[in-house]
Amino acid sequence: MSEVVAARPGRRRDPEVDDAILDAALELFRADGYRGVTIEGVAARAGVGKASVYRRYPTRAELVVDAARIRLCLIHELVDTGDLRADLMALMLPLIERLNGPQGGELIAFMCERSRHTELAEEWERSVVGRKHEHVRALISGAIERGELPADTDVELVAELPGAIIWHHALNGFPVDRALAERILAHILDR
Repeated sequence: MSEVVAARPGRRRDPEVDDAILDAALELFRADGYRGVTIEGVAARAGVGKASVYRRYPTRAELVVDAARIRLCLIHELVDTGDLRADLMALMLPLIERLNGPQGGELIAFMCERSRHTELAEEWERSVVGRKHEHVRALISGAIERGELPADTDVELVAELPGAIIWHHALNGFPVDRALAERILAHILDR
């Protein structure tokens, strides 16, 4: 009979190293886009070994997406209060605020780079957009069940509308503000 040995926990990650890696990745991205971000370059700029970067981020795409998601403040609570108007507004306003803030240009640059690099787009979809789309689809489905939206509402299309319209405006230099969010809500809810 063999003895079961409990696994020893690994060394805790140093939050300062995490921060240095994310900052370095974003600095390199700012300087030369996605192609300018290499694991070697990030490690050198962060003052850590490549192994420290690879332990946290097996791929360059994961590193860049996480740096953008965390450092550009794209993390916010996904609420479901049962009021579709309020829930969609709570989803749109943080993005609108970020796009109008000091990092708006970086967000737009990130989206442009995403369109040129498949692995970056796939990682963004997997780790950021996918979760939000799933949440918005659930909000739309719930609104249909409550009678807030017609039974024949195209859940997939309506779930894509808020983000797609906001990003379309941002990428084309059109106004991105609360009034846009109100117009999107009116189109979805007041038809």
